[in-house]
Amino acid sequence: MSHELQHMRERFGALLVWLLWAHVPVLALAAYWNQAMSVPAAVLAGSVLAAVYHITWLRRGTAPATRNLSAIALVGEPALLLVLFAGHPWQMDMHMYFFAMIALNIAWFDRTALIIASAATALHHLLLLYLLPYAVFPREGDLARVALHATIVALQAAILAWVSRTVRSALNRIGKMSDELVSKSVALQERTREAEEASRAKSMFLANISHEIRTPINAVLGFCHLLQRTALEPRQQDYVTKINGAGVSLLRLISDLLDFSKNEAGKLTLDIGAFDLRATIESQVHMVSESLHARDLHIAMHIADDIPPTLICDDMRISQVLLNLLSNAIKFTEAGTITVSAELLGIDGDMASIRCSVRDTGIGMTPEQQSRLFTSFTQADNSTTRRFGGTGLGLAICRQIIEQMGGWIRVESKPGEGSTFSFMLRLGIGASRTAATAQLGESLQQLRVLVVDDNPAARQITADLLAGWGMQVSTAASGAEAIGRLEAESPGERPVELLILDWKMPGMDGLTTIRAIRANPRIAVQPATLVMTAYDMGDLLVTAQGDDIGAVIGKPVDAETLLDALRQLLADRTDDAPLKADAPLTISAALPRLQPDLHGLRVLLVEDNEINREIAVELLNDAGLVVDCAEDGEIACAMISDHGTEYAAILMDVQMPRLDGIAATREIRRTWPADRLPIIAMTAHAYEAERQRCLAAGMNDHLSKPVDPAHLVRTLNHWLRTIPHVIADRVATSDAVPNAAPASAIAATLPASLPPFDIPAALHRVNGNAALLRRLIANFGDTYAATGHDLRTMIAANRGEDACRLAHSLKGVARSLELPEVPEIAENLEIRCRNEQLEDLDGMIAALEDKLAPAIDAARQLAVRHGAATPRTEPVANELQLAEARAMLREQIRRGSLSARRCFDAYAEALGLSAAARPGHPVFLALQQLDYPEALLLLEQEQDRSEAALRGRSA
Repeated sequence: MSHELQHMRERFGALLVWLLWAHVPVLALAAYWNQAMSVPAAVLAGSVLAAVYHITWLRRGTAPATRNLSAIALVGEPALLLVLFAGHPWQMDMHMYFFAMIALNIAWFDRTALIIASAATALHHLLLLYLLPYAVFPREGDLARVALHATIVALQAAILAWVSRTVRSALNRIGKMSDELVSKSVALQERTREAEEASRAKSMFLANISHEIRTPINAVLGFCHLLQRTALEPRQQDYVTKINGAGVSLLRLISDLLDFSKNEAGKLTLDIGAFDLRATIESQVHMVSESLHARDLHIAMHIADDIPPTLICDDMRISQVLLNLLSNAIKFTEAGTITVSAELLGIDGDMASIRCSVRDTGIGMTPEQQSRLFTSFTQADNSTTRRFGGTGLGLAICRQIIEQMGGWIRVESKPGEGSTFSFMLRLGIGASRTAATAQLGESLQQLRVLVVDDNPAARQITADLLAGWGMQVSTAASGAEAIGRLEAESPGERPVELLILDWKMPGMDGLTTIRAIRANPRIAVQPATLVMTAYDMGDLLVTAQGDDIGAVIGKPVDAETLLDALRQLLADRTDDAPLKADAPLTISAALPRLQPDLHGLRVLLVEDNEINREIAVELLNDAGLVVDCAEDGEIACAMISDHGTEYAAILMDVQMPRLDGIAATREIRRTWPADRLPIIAMTAHAYEAERQRCLAAGMNDHLSKPVDPAHLVRTLNHWLRTIPHVIADRVATSDAVPNAAPASAIAATLPASLPPFDIPAALHRVNGNAALLRRLIANFGDTYAATGHDLRTMIAANRGEDACRLAHSLKGVARSLELPEVPEIAENLEIRCRNEQLEDLDGMIAALEDKLAPAIDAARQLAVRHGAATPRTEPVANELQLAEARAMLREQIRRGSLSARRCFDAYAEALGLSAAARPGHPVFLALQQLDYPEALLLLEQEQDRSEAALRGRSA
């Protein structure tokens, strides 16, 4: 039986209770009116019928007994009325009530009840015909009329039974369908739950696998970053650059997969903010400018002037779309021009409709290829993948991003004629922001600048940035053209005050150009200089030692970096005074560093991966911080509990053994609030959900690995700057704030006479870091003491390449340390060795030894004075502890393990070295350079000296 049928029976059964009791007063009124029966008798008869049914209903519900009894009770009501209206004209009309009561039984949808009601009616009439004939037909009662009534009742009952059966069958079918729907709904809910669990499992899988992949990528890119800051020969530099490029490509692929997964799950989030569309487009063009230049492609930009200067949207996602379209255009174009355009389609209130296009002159596509273009993991055809590479995800992600922003993206293309990708967005219009020129001052807005770059796109973008700030900008495509322009300036006109030029240019590179300008008597006013480079800045700084360079910045150039360099370069310029060409070198843009007043702050790095820990320590030390390490959250909590007041911030990995970063953060937050001790997540999990989980646990920010050094420093600058009382506490007690004092004051911490090093000039080279300079000088003494002997050995063995490398390294370090004459001799040796002119070099090597000798002596004096190169002077309390520490360190060095640096701390502790002396220890310096053979040799020599001293004391 269906639920609907049962529900209808229950409702009808309850209705009959009220209906039968309602007949009691009706019967009483009929008896009172017609006087055919006494009122009490009529009330009693009606009450008996109602009460019997009521009791049965309460006990049996809708059971067959209730239904059958109700059929008799319903027929009993018109039977009573027939008696009560005896002799009244309405008596005949009461017969019609029988038919109504029989029909009422259909609500039970029970054929038996209908038959009982019909039979009861027929029997009632026959009974009255023979016992009380005139009660039924008072005038002419006969059997024929009674039989006719019975026939009518039987016909009615048959029709009602058929209707009841039909309706009941329909209700049963509906009930079955309902049950099936419920069953299928339950199954669908189960499938939905399984799908959601599968989606969560997929998301977790992607998160975990991305974490596992990002961890080694972090190591690859991190060590590439560190290697690129060292002195490398051209071939090594090329290898490292290619490794870094491959790592970046792999990281981009992982990011695409994560983006695609988030988009498919509807979890893509937009970070809405104000931005300048022109600057966004120029930035992405600058990102690909080197690729354009390498393929000898031209680029043109057409950005409509009527586009509002400030728009509201997620500029990072728009940049992602633009970069993908530009990269594709470059990849599929062998010759010609790539055109980027943006036009305003219309403004509706505070919304602007803008269309951006990227047109190339590449291979083009057929209509069939275009139809598959925005499908995930699909490219134009299989040959495209084989020839050009790629996964086919980029354009699918672009479509998802644009559509989530409420826009559209499409392509127009013909084979052999190139392609045009266009997308339209409706962007909010924001209030105009303060121009960067307000930060430079009115006088600087009229500065005359010459931009020199052989890359047309990079040259134009840099010029546009400067012109947008109100400067008078001209451009040159080569060093020779720049010199010609400076020579051609007439004495009466305002000279070029600032020269911005690329380092690596064909023919005459940037540094050669600067030297030629400085030596040119026809250039009356020497401009200040700013050098741009897409190569290793450390190599540039080493090569540029002795040249008058004002600042160095990396490429691609963005507005913020260029503006920061200009601020520092022009900081001391007055309205009328020209820029100084010999101003001290500004290297803040060369390596990411914290603001000077934040240097020397101590941070805690919590990271279980040894390689990641190594890289992070290097980056943080370079940024100007003192770093302590913890290998898991449990150790970190203990360190914060014991020394929490010493730390300005915590950099926390998330996935760690024993106690992970989330749990550790919650534990730390019990005693250290977020506005007192910032905690920044550094994790390979790049999901937004992971970021929110970190923030919910009490962390202040989230950095995904591989960590971009510049982004890391910007994040630290922000959080350390927003917690002023922390800075005040730390700086007040810090004994290592390298850049907080002038170079002259810092120079006082070094020996007054260290001939032939120029200490003040060398301090400028290292941005005023006296501790670093002391370590470099001590290291110089150990590293290059045997340079003459090593060069002679290499030349005698015909190892010209090794000799060239040694001379090149010496040249760069000597220039960094402001050691006169040595760089020139080393450079001449380098040239001779590179050209395989290895004969008659003894005189040149002897001259080099003569110039090196006083520097080596001075370096050794410095090392001895500060305890860097001498064994311990305090007795060791436990010789066994020292022996164990030395044995462990020796084993790690022999294995070439990065853990050797950590083992050195235990060794230094056992040796009795002070914290100040450890950075200058020869073994430590060798480990810093990953020179394990040298470190092992020095360790053995130190052990021999220690044992000899011990034997002397015993004797």
